[in-house]
Amino acid sequence: MGRIGTLRRAPEILAVFAKHGFAGYIKDLGLAEKIPFTKRGVKEQNVKGEHLRRALEELGPTFMKLGQFLSTRTDLLPPSWTGPLAKLQNSAPAMPFEKIKTIVEAEAGQPLDNWLIYMEEIPLGAASIGQVHRAALKDGTEVAIKIRRPGIEPVIRNDVSILRQLASLAERNSELARQFSLKAVIDDFALALGREMNYRMEALEAAGVRKAMKEKRIYAPKIYPEWTTEQMLVMEYVNGKPLRGDIIAEMKREERQHLARALSETILRQVFIDGVFHADPHPGNLLLLQDGRLGLIDFGNTGHLSDDMKHLLSDCLFALADRDAAALSMLVLEMGSRKPVDRRILQRDISRWMAGYMDVELADVKMGSMLQELFSVAGSHSITIPKDFVQVGQAFLKVEQTVIALDPASSLSGMVRDMAHEVLLGRIHPKELIRESRSFVRLLKMAANKLPGVLNETLTEWEGGQPKLKMHITADENIMRRIERMASMIVLSVMMLAFSIVMAGIFVSMRNQSPLTGTNAYHIGMLTALIMTIIFLVVISLMWRKIK
Repeated sequence: MGRIGTLRRAPEILAVFAKHGFAGYIKDLGLAEKIPFTKRGVKEQNVKGEHLRRALEELGPTFMKLGQFLSTRTDLLPPSWTGPLAKLQNSAPAMPFEKIKTIVEAEAGQPLDNWLIYMEEIPLGAASIGQVHRAALKDGTEVAIKIRRPGIEPVIRNDVSILRQLASLAERNSELARQFSLKAVIDDFALALGREMNYRMEALEAAGVRKAMKEKRIYAPKIYPEWTTEQMLVMEYVNGKPLRGDIIAEMKREERQHLARALSETILRQVFIDGVFHADPHPGNLLLLQDGRLGLIDFGNTGHLSDDMKHLLSDCLFALADRDAAALSMLVLEMGSRKPVDRRILQRDISRWMAGYMDVELADVKMGSMLQELFSVAGSHSITIPKDFVQVGQAFLKVEQTVIALDPASSLSGMVRDMAHEVLLGRIHPKELIRESRSFVRLLKMAANKLPGVLNETLTEWEGGQPKLKMHITADENIMRRIERMASMIVLSVMMLAFSIVMAGIFVSMRNQSPLTGTNAYHIGMLTALIMTIIFLVVISLMWRKIK
């Protein structure tokens, strides 16, 4: 889509949001001047998450994906907004098989008959980005082939570009946009969506999860990288039934209990031990296989945790188990913040949040919901929760819902408590202690190598009588407003003085002129004075409004 298409799409996007009652938000974000319809008095509504969901559905696949992404950001939006967004369905009409066949042959570089025995024309599923068909390789292996919709990439790229432009404009014009770091949110969304659209990335994630899988009751399908491209994913076909309520009802109680525990332990091990986890384990991404195992599918949303992030997360859970609000507030601060945070107020809010769980055993707590609430508390203090931690919270929330559907008596939090012993042993394992010691020694050596040079430079500056002191001052918003107002008053005074001098010069030059002399000097002088007076009054009016 060209530049003209981009110019047309941006007002269309904002018009849809305004139609659904978001004109006030558009104004608050500093975008009202770019859309003429807000000046005609769009009717305001008491908008909720459901209104946002409808607007995003109307705007198409990019914005539906944005809604699904925002549904995980409980550090930015309250549950009344994230709940409706999580219900966004990513279904779409199926593409004609002839078009699918053309794409598959182009990606494989050969006709279907050369490498496939068959490929079913009716898809297993069709979404806004991809479509899945069942097929069989020449050796008889049944596979599922996922194909990216043709033409979807430029549409999404254009929409993301517009979102970035609007976010940039909003952050320049609106404190609200800066407070929410709107540009960073859109950048995170664009990165996640880019990874999801690249099927080579999904293949790598699926292979990583499969390699780390330890639980025999949970199965991750095999990937065929030799046939996989950026636009086509070929993986083992998993023959099973979606884990719906009617399927669960047909299972024996003991079988449901075993699967609930196996699924919980798998996700917890992926998070705390492996550091690579399926971030979207809801029932739609789980199949009950014919042999009684659970099959994981759709690895487009996979999370990664470094060793440091795994340690930080486990420390948070240890502090939570000990009801240590002070330690937990310090750990939350380590996640990073967008502006200075009052630690006492943060600790007070975390203590209040924690008080709701004081009389409840950790085994009886819903871990997913609890983490979502903690992220909301952090977000209220403008603390940015890393994307990977947000994915952990979402994974816990979804796996908990699935586990409760299988076995209402199960508790993810209780299993976290049981795993804490293994996590703690891992932290004090000789191999881990040696690794941390090597890292510490390496950093110490780097600092020691730099120290002589820093000392020499500092001593040289003192000997020369020119020591340098660098200070970083963070300006308070109220102070900046007062400074800006004082500067405006000074400029206003200078302008008034300049105007007085110019006007005096004009009237002095006209002193000996008369409107009856037949010359134009008098009239030109009067017209000049009038124009300058009007310009001066307009400038004064604008500056006075800014000062107020």
